[in-house]
Amino acid sequence: MSSKICSCTALGLSMSLGIGLAVNAAEAPPQVPVSINALMVTLVDHSAHHIWNHQALERDLTDDEWRLVEYYSIQLAASGPLLTLGGNGPDDAAWAADSRWRDMSQAMSSAAVVAMDAAKSKNKELLSSAGDTLLEVCESCHQTFKPSSPTEGFVHNPDYDHLYHLFVPQ
Repeated sequence: MSSKICSCTALGLSMSLGIGLAVNAAEAPPQVPVSINALMVTLVDHSAHHIWNHQALERDLTDDEWRLVEYYSIQLAASGPLLTLGGNGPDDAAWAADSRWRDMSQAMSSAAVVAMDAAKSKNKELLSSAGDTLLEVCESCHQTFKPSSPTEGFVHNPDYDHLYHLFVPQ
């Protein structure tokens, strides 16, 4: 009996929170507490590299590798809408207000959804197509919004994610 009461209370609380969030969302967009640059380095670049690294493997992917592709594709797909909210960096509001930024963010998410579909169907050709599209979107965005910053050339710390060991030659 008490578990039914707890379930009802939890449901009521969830509904109240959902209604409250919907009202608040209509009033003002949520504030992202970090810069777009921080999101790019720790979320977008990180997730994209897993897609590109798996795309580049010249062999069939294992089931675990396909799960990693799906996992990081989900992160990347969700990153697009997040990037359109801006952040607390000096250029973030201007970028988020630019229709080209929103279009490129959507294109990134769309490419990630294709990578996610590739993972679900274990289709290496589709993954390659998604990775190529993702690369084009990233390069285009950098050329448009950060032409003086390279899209690559940064050292990726192997301790950042313990999964990078998958790409170190044994």
